[in-house]
Amino acid sequence: MDRKDLARSLTLTTATAIVVGSIIGSGIFKKAAAMSDALPSPVLVLALWAVAGGISFLGALSAAELTATFPDAGGLYAHLRRILGRFVGFLYGWSTLAVIQTGSIASVSYVFAEYLRFFVPWGDVPPSWAAWGVTLFGTIDLYPLRDLFTKVVAVACVAIVTAMNVAGVRLGGAVQNVFMGIKFLIMAGIVGVAAFGASRLAANLSMPVVPPELAPPSLGGSGSWMALAGAVTVALSGAFWAYDAWINVTYVAAEVRAPARNVPRALALGLGAVLVCYLAVNLAYFHLLDVEAVRRSTLVAADALGTVLPAAAALVAFAVVLSTFGAANGMALSSARVPFAMARDGLLPARLGDVHPRRGTPANALWVQGAWSAVLVFSGTFDQVTDMLIFVSWAFYGLLAAAVIVARVRFPDVARPYKVPGYPWVPAAFVLFSAAYVVLSVIQNTRNALM
Repeated sequence: MDRKDLARSLTLTTATAIVVGSIIGSGIFKKAAAMSDALPSPVLVLALWAVAGGISFLGALSAAELTATFPDAGGLYAHLRRILGRFVGFLYGWSTLAVIQTGSIASVSYVFAEYLRFFVPWGDVPPSWAAWGVTLFGTIDLYPLRDLFTKVVAVACVAIVTAMNVAGVRLGGAVQNVFMGIKFLIMAGIVGVAAFGASRLAANLSMPVVPPELAPPSLGGSGSWMALAGAVTVALSGAFWAYDAWINVTYVAAEVRAPARNVPRALALGLGAVLVCYLAVNLAYFHLLDVEAVRRSTLVAADALGTVLPAAAALVAFAVVLSTFGAANGMALSSARVPFAMARDGLLPARLGDVHPRRGTPANALWVQGAWSAVLVFSGTFDQVTDMLIFVSWAFYGLLAAAVIVARVRFPDVARPYKVPGYPWVPAAFVLFSAAYVVLSVIQNTRNALM
């Protein structure tokens, strides 16, 4: 290992694939049911998918300006350190290593293992073993032997994607390019099958926009504005999880060719494509299933396609296996650049800042990230980990937009190849939304916020 810099070897295509591949994982196959359960209104669920994508895009505009101006390894960590100070940068970098990105890798790898089990069945440990564990402070469930073999397979997935990215950034990038194409084919397949399926979409969309049990009396319901706001917050959390990881491409800015041009383009192309795909796929779900069926579904894509194709469960399980593996690879590739950059700045052990002499990759940072992701696999369930990390992520996304405003004041003479349109209103609106969302998340999901 040595202290040489990482090579600029990632193209616009690979940068876009990191955006798409890191975002599209398991969320689109799982979260529609949870969103419909919290907010049983197809119109509002579809609207929230669009809103979450639009708000994420506003955050991406701020990320694009900072990354084009300061194309440093570590992305948002480096920006917060430079603009808001070393302590704020350390908090984000530590959170990324402790839960945000490692938690994402762990949860996506866990879903990979869950659906691989459809093709390679394995047993479970005795119930007495699975019950071994503890709930700390009434908040954190630690039952490491529950679903033990599924967790072992998830750890194997983490190890494989880590090893591939240690082997070379070109290999990891090539895998990401391939899986981007596969994911678009999967989305197109779901929409295509729905086109020949049942015709419930018009009936679903004609239901009351706001369910009577949530609507306040002023809207003719028996609920309250607070109940409606709570349901919207819970549903938005599911959508935000499905869109999360758009920030990942900023972590590899130091390895992207012409980053001032290609990173903003990758964010725009990637998020735009994902938004269109997500809306189309959710329209397909509601075309094939009524809202009650979506609410009750454990894997809505399989149940929806099952109304048309007898082999739907196997096809969807295969799609989830491919999609989650690609997402885990994209996250592993990009996220290790954060502890790498922190080590270069003296905020983590220096060995994490080494570059492999032959492979040209931050191998030590990758292995440490993989090891901690494996620990998180054993710490909880998919929903527990994702609910925990999305709260933490959005607290820092608000700081991202705030950093754009502060940077304009602190560094007025720095060349900005890309600027946020609508400045300062766009970043200011994003800061206000992030703050409101974090507060509502604490109120509605205090347990996971405490975690």
